[in-house]
Amino acid sequence: MRYIEHIKTKSTHERRAHAIQMSSAILIVVFLVWVSTLGWRFASIPPQTASSDVSQTASVVQASNGNATLLVSTTTDSYGQ
Repeated sequence: MRYIEHIKTKSTHERRAHAIQMSSAILIVVFLVWVSTLGWRFASIPPQTASSDVSQTASVVQASNGNATLLVSTTTDSYGQ
């Protein structure tokens, strides 16, 4: 509470400048934490191999194994041709 009382004695310009400094410091800390986790997050993504004919279809048998949720996914690089 003493800190807040001390800040209230400052002029409006000084309080705004202090608020910008504090918010910038917090933003830098959040940014550094985010950057430090990028390597961990990218390392957990499995590498994918490229082929000339990319076609992936989710198995209907696996999707309909009694679960309430049905997910069917199809990916192709021939755009439906």
